[in-house]
Amino acid sequence: MPRAAYFSPERLERMSSGVQRMAREVGLTMRTPERMINTRPALATAEFARERGAFDAVHRLLFKLHWEGPGELDDPTELRRVVEEVGLDGDELEEALASGQYQEVLDATRSEATGIGINAIPAHIFGGRFLVVGAHPPEVYDEVLAKLDGSII
Repeated sequence: MPRAAYFSPERLERMSSGVQRMAREVGLTMRTPERMINTRPALATAEFARERGAFDAVHRLLFKLHWEGPGELDDPTELRRVVEEVGLDGDELEEALASGQYQEVLDATRSEATGIGINAIPAHIFGGRFLVVGAHPPEVYDEVLAKLDGSII
C-alpha cells in the first residue's frame, strides 16, 4: 500500500497543536507525525486480530505505535511486530495484507461510517443518538453525556 506524502511543518503544526494541548492537559504522550499515515494496513491488522480473538490487545498496541512510536501504522514490519507481540503469526498477517483479504470489510465499514456522517477520526456515537466527530475538549463529551440523562453511564 502506498505511503502518504509528507506535510509541511507549518501544516503539521496547525493540525496538531490543539490535539497536543489537550493531550498534555491529561498527561498523554502524542507525537506529531511527519506525514499523513495510511491507516488501512493497521485497520486490516486489527481485523486480522479480531478474527483470532486478539483484537483488544492488538488495538492497544496499534494506538501506542501511532501516538508514541517509534514506528508507523503503515509499516508492514511494525504491524508484524505488533501481532507477534500478542502471540499471532506474523507470516499469516503478511499473507493477509498482501492478498487484500480485509479490503472488502474495510470498504464496507467506511461506507457505513460515511453514511451516518462520520468523515473524520476520531468519531464517537453516544447512546445511538449523538455523533461527535473530531478531537474535542472533555467539556464537549460531558455535555453529550449529560444529554443522555445517564442512560449509558
